[in-house]
Amino acid sequence: MNKNAQKLDLPDRAKWLLIIGFLVILTSPILLTIRAFTPEFDFSTTGQIGDTIGGITSPFLNLIASFLLFYALKSQVQANKLVQDQIEESKVEKTNNKEAENLNQLYKYLNDSINAFKFKSLPEDYLSNVEYLNIDTEFSGGGAFSEMFKQIRCHYHGPQHVLEDCPPVSELLSILKIMNLILLRLLNSDCDNKGILITLIRHQFEYKIATNIKRQDIADLEIYFCPDCKCPHGLPEEIRLLVKSIQDKIIQIEE
Repeated sequence: MNKNAQKLDLPDRAKWLLIIGFLVILTSPILLTIRAFTPEFDFSTTGQIGDTIGGITSPFLNLIASFLLFYALKSQVQANKLVQDQIEESKVEKTNNKEAENLNQLYKYLNDSINAFKFKSLPEDYLSNVEYLNIDTEFSGGGAFSEMFKQIRCHYHGPQHVLEDCPPVSELLSILKIMNLILLRLLNSDCDNKGILITLIRHQFEYKIATNIKRQDIADLEIYFCPDCKCPHGLPEEIRLLVKSIQDKIIQIEE
């Protein structure tokens, strides 16, 4: 048994002090009224016995009272700390629950936006090899993203500002910004549904939005000037950087 285990805690000390004090008070009248062996310890002629007993036992009683007061104050401090810790834990739990609720709402909006996304064609005046495209078919959901990326990468031959002003491209940019925001908040969140949201967002990104964009293709998606058609090719820079940011965050969260 180690030394710490042998030490008495505060309740045990208080108990023994009370026992000792009680014994001192109980035996004092007897001890102080009998005739002593030497005159120096003879208190039978020193006045009223109550004064004698009170004067002798008072230090013991004061010591016990001081110790009990100290123990009571220490217990109160510990109780206050426990209550404060519980309050802090409650605040953290409420914050995490609120964060989880906000993230769920953001993901619901993101999911609805992805499922409602529709795409038919980029401006036909700037498309080449139109005969290989289904420009009369309106795609939705994951198919719409796939078709739009295919047209941007392989068939669009026009100014970048026209491409960026195209409504489906602007909508894609908005969806990617929302997804990037959710991932950024998940990086700094301790909410209980963090793992589920990451899995769902990764599925949405890899199997609906970026099915035609692999990580190793990011550098190849930079806008470059094609000498054959005399037009720039590639994703708008803001979209390309958002795609890379989302991919990096997914990897960072899962590590």
